[in-house]
Amino acid sequence: MKTLVKPYALAAIVLLGLFFGLGGYAGQAADDGPQTTDSDVTAMLRRFLASSEADVRISALQWIARDPRTQDDSLIPAIFDTLKDSNGAVRNKALANMGWIFERRSGKQDGAAALAAIQNALKQTSDRPARLVVLDLLRGSAERGEYDEHRIARSEGMLTSDPTIQRLVASLLSDPRSSMRPEVLGVVKASRVLQAIPSVVDGVAAALHDDSLTVRSDAVDLLLAIEKRGELKQREQVRPMLLAALQENDPNVQLRISRALSLPIPPRKPVPPALSLSGEKVSTENVPFDFNYFTAFVQPLFVKKYGGAACVQCHVPGANTSGAFRILAPQPDGRYTLDQSRTNFVSVLAAIDRENPGKSKLLLKPLDPRASEGTIRGMIHDGGVFWNTQYDPDFETVQNWLKGAKIETAPDKQLDYAYFVQRVEPIFSTPGPDGFACINCHSTHAILHLESPETRDGKFSVEQLENNYQSAHRVVDEMAPSNSFIVRKPTSLREGEPGGLSHAGGIRWPDKKDSWQYKTLITWMGMKNLAGQ
Repeated sequence: MKTLVKPYALAAIVLLGLFFGLGGYAGQAADDGPQTTDSDVTAMLRRFLASSEADVRISALQWIARDPRTQDDSLIPAIFDTLKDSNGAVRNKALANMGWIFERRSGKQDGAAALAAIQNALKQTSDRPARLVVLDLLRGSAERGEYDEHRIARSEGMLTSDPTIQRLVASLLSDPRSSMRPEVLGVVKASRVLQAIPSVVDGVAAALHDDSLTVRSDAVDLLLAIEKRGELKQREQVRPMLLAALQENDPNVQLRISRALSLPIPPRKPVPPALSLSGEKVSTENVPFDFNYFTAFVQPLFVKKYGGAACVQCHVPGANTSGAFRILAPQPDGRYTLDQSRTNFVSVLAAIDRENPGKSKLLLKPLDPRASEGTIRGMIHDGGVFWNTQYDPDFETVQNWLKGAKIETAPDKQLDYAYFVQRVEPIFSTPGPDGFACINCHSTHAILHLESPETRDGKFSVEQLENNYQSAHRVVDEMAPSNSFIVRKPTSLREGEPGGLSHAGGIRWPDKKDSWQYKTLITWMGMKNLAGQ
């Protein structure tokens, strides 16, 4: 009998949905047949909330959250109980009910408890899904009734009017490490109450410097909307922000502001020169090599040991070594900071022939002068031979950089490349239970675009590894690794099967979070390439 409980309960919820969808209510004519009264529905939902089956509790909570006709005050204690459920999905569905509880019971104890639950979910950083639920509540609160027909903002009973929530929204927008900016900007866009809070508007302006083009675009569009239709005080705050952004070297932002305000785009500002370790002032605008590629793939080679020797053992300032090539040593943990990386980027130019990059000392000094393979020979190097032939992957990496190779992942977002090659790439190329590997399907995907090895023995080229490394970053949530698509998708059911996030390839790791693949990826997402400042 126990196995029948869950199907029966889920079927009852579906029937309940159909009933309400067809307009069924208590009080219909007696000759219409057997009736389901509101009290019957409430009693049924109360039983479902107390079910031992998580899916039943989830379904009941989801139905209550979306249908006001089921939102009976007598269910509130049971809903609060599910906030402490051991199942995260149940807790999040319970959280989705805090909005109507707060708005209906504002000023009462349970209304205050609902508000506290919403605030706490927004404050924490480890549970991104819970934060997304709250942001949906805030957006819905604004869209449902923040204004009356005369467009006058309500000041009571609205989530967006709570000072603590306003401070948290401003904080999420202002934090450059926040991955929640796209969703938070959507909330502010829907809320004129939030648009009237100076600290929130400051946060929107801070988002103009986000690494994401989409975030910057959304932020400038929101500021322009406030400048156009806001109150005088709001326009006075926003106008200087827009004029300042117009002076920055972001073509996307400048173009939007220029068109909206009918102002010319000013001449591009020169980037201040950086001082290399040889004392040369270098304008990075005139450097044809990609900084992102340098920090991800080239700079780590300076600390890599080849036969017991590494570049940083001889080429650091103060070392008794001939030549102008100098680089900084990394932090004690072996990683560089962003500022150190910028210095090394301009300093390494001393070992590059800009007229003929292929003849650069940076490329040829570590290469064996007596290489037996290939057409390229190295130079005599006091540090010895690091690369035996031109086909060494590290030689190819530096060569590709000098030829103009680029990546989109910014330095502060980059994860450890060596660990990726050794431990993460095999996850993509190892067949799953169905005999297929990730690379078999993702070769045609736009976001997680994975390239297959070019040889029959499964060896990847440097370019393929770099492509897969960059693609993997697109499905990583650095603020909440366990919420990243790179681990959620392979543990999700196939598309068309009921139950949360779907994945065309279905479940790739039967052990899910206990699998070596899941644990490896979670570890990698905690391995920043650069050290903190």
